[in-house]
Amino acid sequence: MPRSRTPSRPSAKPLPKARSSAAGAPAFDLETFLPFQLSVVANRVSQTVGQSIASRFSLQIPEWRIVVVLGKYGALSALEIAQKTSMDKARVSRAQHRLVDLGLANMHPSADDRRKVIVSLEEEGLALYRDMVPLAHDTAQRLFSQLTADERQVLQTIVQKLFDSTTGFEPSGELE
Repeated sequence: MPRSRTPSRPSAKPLPKARSSAAGAPAFDLETFLPFQLSVVANRVSQTVGQSIASRFSLQIPEWRIVVVLGKYGALSALEIAQKTSMDKARVSRAQHRLVDLGLANMHPSADDRRKVIVSLEEEGLALYRDMVPLAHDTAQRLFSQLTADERQVLQTIVQKLFDSTTGFEPSGELE
């Protein structure tokens, strides 16, 4: 029975052993990288607020964000909601359809552009918004209670500057 042969590489040098991906790269401590820290903190804060809202109102983070945005600004297009929440359009679409299914919102074509869908809150959605806002504020107060009044003011100033400097950027991924 003939033996199978693998092609030989007569002049080939042996392949080097695999090195770790960090070999030769400058040291990078992800846990102290400010954008990473901000993302993690933002996710944790959003999830904490979202859990308190979800346990009381049975809404997920994208849904309650849309309710809050529509409660504040009134009827908006899906694109405007995506821009104001920094969520991708697919996530906004799924969440707005769930809100419609729950009877909290409605969707209708724009009078200006029939291709554009406008989302607005129904009366039940507006009532939910009015109930949700104090709970969100209370949860945030509890989260930030470890900070002094001066620290909260400094944090608010810094976050506002970062918010302003990133306004207009298209979200390229989820930061939730």
